[in-house]
Amino acid sequence: MRFFFNRGNGLGVGTVAALLIIWELYGRIHPTVYVPAFSTVFVTFIHEWFSPTFGQQAVPSLGRMIIGYTCASCIGIAIGIFIGTFKRLYQLLDPVLQFWRAIPATAIIPVGILLIGIGDPMKWVVIAFGSIWPILINTADGARLVPTERLDTARIFGLSPLETLVRVIVPSAAPMIAAGMRTGLSIAFIMIVVSEMIGSTDGLGYYILQAQRTFAIPEMYGGIALLAILGYLLNTLFVWCEHKVLAWHYGQTTRPA
Repeated sequence: MRFFFNRGNGLGVGTVAALLIIWELYGRIHPTVYVPAFSTVFVTFIHEWFSPTFGQQAVPSLGRMIIGYTCASCIGIAIGIFIGTFKRLYQLLDPVLQFWRAIPATAIIPVGILLIGIGDPMKWVVIAFGSIWPILINTADGARLVPTERLDTARIFGLSPLETLVRVIVPSAAPMIAAGMRTGLSIAFIMIVVSEMIGSTDGLGYYILQAQRTFAIPEMYGGIALLAILGYLLNTLFVWCEHKVLAWHYGQTTRPA
């Protein structure tokens, strides 16, 4: 629990509290339907999301994100390790990867609808396409930049190519893989909302868009707030897991006080 709530977070919590107070004062001094007071949004948030609405709208979004992000992670790590291990293959494919990486993930939504339809598989593909590139590129760079002395040591000890891959290349690339996965997670979360705003009947993106269309403004802000909270919690959980799994790495790189 100390990882989630520590003394270093005090200043950040105070900043958030100050912003919410400013929002509340502005909403009361300049009341408008487009910017309701924070208290109004908070009451609506409690009413909406501590109810079956969470299961109806948020859970499907999280399920789609998990499927798309998991596919992107598995494929991106596997291909990245393979490409990064063989330097000539990396040189051959790097321009192609950079080209595909430059395509905004939102641009493939029309293609996904045309080829797959507007169901969940289209959303999985869009989420996976958007989040795979930082994972794949970081993994390939991590495998490609393994220190030569580590490979030489593995060769001296007579490790087979498979043993070298498992015991040297993958651990050496792990910090960069984790960095790519963390970036991919944030992109996957963004792509949930974008994909659900087009041709969907549930999910947080659909909920927020419908609230805006029907002028349910407090509900719209409440949906955005839930996205922010879920995104923060997922990122914090990922960082916590990363520090646990890569404790050896942070132990090597952390400088003594």
